[in-house]
Amino acid sequence: MAVALFMRVPELSLGKYDDMMASLGLDANPPAGMILHAASEAAGAVNVVEIWQTPQAAESFVEGRLKGALAAQHVRDPLSYRIEPLHNLYACDVDMIERIGATSLPARIASSALAS
Repeated sequence: MAVALFMRVPELSLGKYDDMMASLGLDANPPAGMILHAASEAAGAVNVVEIWQTPQAAESFVEGRLKGALAAQHVRDPLSYRIEPLHNLYACDVDMIERIGATSLPARIASSALAS
């Protein structure tokens, strides 16, 4: 059963988020079961929503990779997240998703990588 993983990380700035995403290397080593990742900036935090094939896949990523990556960015607060069964997923413009989500790297990191 597909699930949605919701996180709000108060100690994570967009710069630290970008660095963390680069360090996770999701393009070269994608986590098993991840379908979609989206992040947004909030007042003093980064919000993340991910879609996973199973709750076990989401938990495995959080415990096995994400918590360590957050610690490397000096996020001290325990990660608070929730996993909920996915009721529906609708993407009316899949081509646009491919264009804006062709890499796991945020634009700042991806553009500097392309320039080097």
